[in-house]
Amino acid sequence: MMMNRKLLFPFFALLLCTGVAAQDTDYGIWYEAKAEKNIWKGLRFDLEASIRTNEKARSIEKFYLEPGLRYKFNDWFNAGIYYRFIDQKEKDDRYHPRHRWFFQMKGTAPSFARFTFAVRYRIQQQFKTYMEDPEDEEPQWYQRIRFELDYDIRGVPLKPYINAEMHSQLFSPNDFVADKWRSMVGVEYTLNKKHTFGIEYIYNESRVTKPPYENILGLTYSVKL
Repeated sequence: MMMNRKLLFPFFALLLCTGVAAQDTDYGIWYEAKAEKNIWKGLRFDLEASIRTNEKARSIEKFYLEPGLRYKFNDWFNAGIYYRFIDQKEKDDRYHPRHRWFFQMKGTAPSFARFTFAVRYRIQQQFKTYMEDPEDEEPQWYQRIRFELDYDIRGVPLKPYINAEMHSQLFSPNDFVADKWRSMVGVEYTLNKKHTFGIEYIYNESRVTKPPYENILGLTYSVKL
């Protein structure tokens, strides 16, 4: 147990130091709720809603609603398709809809010493309704890959985790390997194997949107129906 704590500490410290060291940062709070329900033999319906704030948590940047279907092929692989309706504050200080759909796959490795490692790949297309430049009329394509590592504490319904995610714009003239980076560290508590509450720290770094750096507190809740 002591060795596992020693292994976890450097990851947590690295992510926290990255966020503290960044200059010209904004911060916000993200509130997120999820529900999932098994429909039939591995097929699951997911529903997610979120409110995201920025400008020192004083302004609502966006809110979204995201239904989707996911199929679990086995204990190590699942895939799904989702639609996200977004209402986002644009440069005119009004909220305008965006429409996003995406397909994702997730592979999970067998647990080792109570650690579990997973990789999630997502490809998405987004349409704007607020047009500021001619290129806004074209849909944006992104691919996102996220690495996840969590730890199952023996005898306690707590799960600490760290994630790192890279966003890359497809069919774009820029030369960036990654347009956005997102690092996360958090912990989840599960009650009665049905309700899960979580808190996390998120650090965003972007080369294509402003502000370029964000420190975010995430508050999450999920339920299995």
